[in-house]
Amino acid sequence: MKLKVDVLIASCCTPVDVQKRIVAVLEGMKSRVPSLEWKLMDIEKDPEIAVKYKAPMTPAIYIDGKLEMMGYPKQGLLEDKIREHSIQV
Repeated sequence: MKLKVDVLIASCCTPVDVQKRIVAVLEGMKSRVPSLEWKLMDIEKDPEIAVKYKAPMTPAIYIDGKLEMMGYPKQGLLEDKIREHSIQV
């Protein structure tokens, strides 16, 4: 079973360095959590995503469809959340 992480960003509001940090954490976790699949989605390019997920702000991180983090996540917290969910997969 796959562990699905969706990261919603707004290209107008989410700084590129923040996007890169989130991507780096997710890429780094792939080796430790082989079931991890992640996707970065820009609500500026596809506003329906924000409606579908009911994202109150960006960045918003959903793990297996559940909102887990908002704002600029700390690396350790994001890694902990992913590990926590990977145990359940």
